[in-house]
Amino acid sequence: MDSPRRQLLQLARLYLKLGTIAFGGPAAHIAMMEDEVVRRRGWLDRDEFLDLVGVSSLIPGPSSTEVAIYVGYSRAGLPGLLVAGACFILPAMLMAAALAWTYLRFGTLPAVRGALYGIKPVVIAIVLQALWRLGRTAVKSWLLALVGAGCAAAGPASRPTAR
Repeated sequence: MDSPRRQLLQLARLYLKLGTIAFGGPAAHIAMMEDEVVRRRGWLDRDEFLDLVGVSSLIPGPSSTEVAIYVGYSRAGLPGLLVAGACFILPAMLMAAALAWTYLRFGTLPAVRGALYGIKPVVIAIVLQALWRLGRTAVKSWLLALVGAGCAAAGPASRPTAR
């Protein structure tokens, strides 16, 4: 068993890394967390992680942040919760602030607009890859796949909006 200090350092290192490199939104974040927390480190087993993802989807807020915070709590108690949450949120917050400043300062330049349009397909590919990987783990039968597809089709994103 690792010492409490070592557990906090491991959490900080992992979530600073994920907070910095995890692009594509909560689905991509959760797939990366599953790889790190379940497959590589063994901090949680697969079923425990899937239950955690399911529960985090039921409460308000970004589910990937909630998963990070819970993993921190399960690993090192309240200090782990605080370290994992802060280390996961801080890099993205700083990058978003820097990008917002850059966009406000230089957003009208053609080169910057082109770069922003070029990022979109990359982000879409990352999200699709993450969904595919997480889906292969979570969907254990064809019936579950059909139910999931039906729920996605019936969801609010598929309904036309009135203008």
